[in-house]
Amino acid sequence: MPELQALRPAVFIDRDGTIAEEVGYLNHVSRFRMFPFVAAALRRLNEAGCPVIVVTNQSGVARGYFPESLVHEVHQLMMQQLSKSGARIDAIYYCPHTPSENCNCRKPRTGMLEQAAADLAEATDWILRQLG
Repeated sequence: MPELQALRPAVFIDRDGTIAEEVGYLNHVSRFRMFPFVAAALRRLNEAGCPVIVVTNQSGVARGYFPESLVHEVHQLMMQQLSKSGARIDAIYYCPHTPSENCNCRKPRTGMLEQAAADLAEATDWILRQLG
């Protein structure tokens, strides 16, 4: 467990239905439609110094509906669109598994959140060491 002073708040947010329209399986990058209010909201979190972390289930990969490379393409597009509006996402975590695989990373299980929190604590600790 990281030391108390190394802990900091972060926002964990889903992609589909929260950042972008829910379209079922997003099997083509052209189907990605970010909500118009998202960039301004994330920019406010960025300005407040709060890390923004996306955690999203993408079982279409395991189901063969789209390749894992498409997940990366969609995330790249999302980051580009946000950047044009002065907003950013600090990290993205996704689960490519189906529910029947019973993995720890698929929401509502906590694997992605635990990994993101550990990575954030490690990065914060590194920053504190550099400043100290």
